[in-house]
Amino acid sequence: MAQIPLNSLLQSATNLNLGSQLQTAAMAAELQMNSMIGETAKQTAPTPAAAAAVEPLVQPTFSKAADSYGVMRHIDPVRDHFLNARVGIETLRRIALEGVGSKSRSLLQRVEDYLKKHLPEAEYLALMSQLGIEKGAPTTLLKKALPTLGSKFRVPLREKPEAPNAVELVEVEHNTHSALFGAGAVISDDIRSIEALRLALINVRRRQQKALADAQADLAEIEARIPGEQNRLGVLERTRSESLDDYLVAQRLLVDHWRNVEEAHRQRRRVIESNVGLFYVKQRETPLTQTLPDPLELRFASADDLVPGCANRATPLAEELEPFMQAVLDIPVADWAMLHELSHLLPSRTRLERMVVARRQRVALRLAETTVVPAGALQGIVAQNRALLGDLAGRPFTASTMRELQLQGHLILALEDLLAGPVPLLREPARALHQRLDAAAGCLLARLRSISPSLRLAWARAAEADRLAVDTPEQWPGIALAEAADFNGIRTLAELVAWWFRQLHAEAGGAARTAMRNFVRACLLLAVGDDPEELLHGQLRTLPGRFRVGEALRLELNRVPSPGAELQLVDDRQRVIGLLRVDDHDANGTLASITQVLDASASLSTSFRVSGARKA
Repeated sequence: MAQIPLNSLLQSATNLNLGSQLQTAAMAAELQMNSMIGETAKQTAPTPAAAAAVEPLVQPTFSKAADSYGVMRHIDPVRDHFLNARVGIETLRRIALEGVGSKSRSLLQRVEDYLKKHLPEAEYLALMSQLGIEKGAPTTLLKKALPTLGSKFRVPLREKPEAPNAVELVEVEHNTHSALFGAGAVISDDIRSIEALRLALINVRRRQQKALADAQADLAEIEARIPGEQNRLGVLERTRSESLDDYLVAQRLLVDHWRNVEEAHRQRRRVIESNVGLFYVKQRETPLTQTLPDPLELRFASADDLVPGCANRATPLAEELEPFMQAVLDIPVADWAMLHELSHLLPSRTRLERMVVARRQRVALRLAETTVVPAGALQGIVAQNRALLGDLAGRPFTASTMRELQLQGHLILALEDLLAGPVPLLREPARALHQRLDAAAGCLLARLRSISPSLRLAWARAAEADRLAVDTPEQWPGIALAEAADFNGIRTLAELVAWWFRQLHAEAGGAARTAMRNFVRACLLLAVGDDPEELLHGQLRTLPGRFRVGEALRLELNRVPSPGAELQLVDDRQRVIGLLRVDDHDANGTLASITQVLDASASLSTSFRVSGARKA
């Protein structure tokens, strides 16, 4: 009588797909009821009082309600919780994906736009790849749908016999528990996506906080500088006001000046236009000589200067000019303007004869020597000078009277003979003239090298062909253009050439004038350009103890240098790292010392090169 409602309860629980918990409770109730039925059958005649004292072991499945309806107490509440949780999750996902209002953007869309705006492109693409969103695909962070009751999912059942590593999947419908756990897995994926977005937002916030802190620091620095800059602006404003006042005063003075000028112009115009007269003007003489285009007077910087711009001081003479300068110094004393009237100061007959004999011996030795000069026109000039020297040495010295003997000796002796002679009154003028000639020779070559190369080449060609008026630089080709480019230099050059030829007496012979012209021609030819073979170059033979000023080292050069010549020290990268000075030269090479260190960090090596001019 008690098993009918129990079977009905089991059938109802099976049809409703209740959980295992309800079935377990029903089985326990059935066992208890069967035990109760067995004990009742053993009693033959139970009394009403005993029957009333027995209580049921479990609560009845159905109880009669007041309204005569049956109520099921063992229904599992998981389904209601799942449905409530599903509704809440779907609402939250819908708000995140679609937003609250119809016109408002969703939270995820705003987060995505914010990250796309503030994250670098590489980080943004890495974040999308982490979320499983391909480039160019529409963004859907919450991709999986929540499982519903009745939907199917696959579970592994057993391994396939034909494939040991593969399992057989069967489709099972979701019940209340599996749907709840499936929803939890979906929510876990959503949480991971939201966590990735949160970390990206945290990184953006940290960067913006750092940028804000830097901007605030810059702002604080600027605010600290504002008072000083305001004070400086005030000072500048006061200076501007003072300058503006001075400018207004200058404007008023300028207006007054122009008013005075206009008044003077009106007076001049009135005087010119109101008077009529007849005047006779003497015709000016036409100059026969050609002068410089702008014949202005030059001023001497010092009273000791030879000419304006050329000081009368010891100037080193180039080695190439020594043969031509020696020809100038071999000019007889009688041909010099300073010494022409001093023949009466020559010594007595015996000393004079001794001086003439010594002079002829020196000339003979010089004619026997071989003069080494560069090939070209300079060799022809040297040949002319040797011929002139032979003519000077062949002059007679056979007079009987003392006066005639002094005049003949005056035509033979040169400056070096007077410098070594016993007469002080002739020695001092000869020494002064010799010094001034050396200074003028060095200055002449330096001035020619400062002219433009094209003009120097034209002058050198004319001098080589001996078609150049050497003693009149006003007639040299292109002199007007050169003066327009360098007025002071050209005027100094013209004055120097004129001074050079003014040292000769008006009655000087042709040999003296030819020697002077040959020297100027040699200067023009040498001023065209330096000989590349004259450049010094080589490398280090020994290294100094330390790379500092004053340290000595030994060099190996291509030519014998002059003591005092400056050289450049160049490393493997063609950088000048120091300057050297030549101290001495012997059979083992050149001794030099460091005069300047340009790169103290350089490590010296024997592969480093040195180069420079041969002369100091």
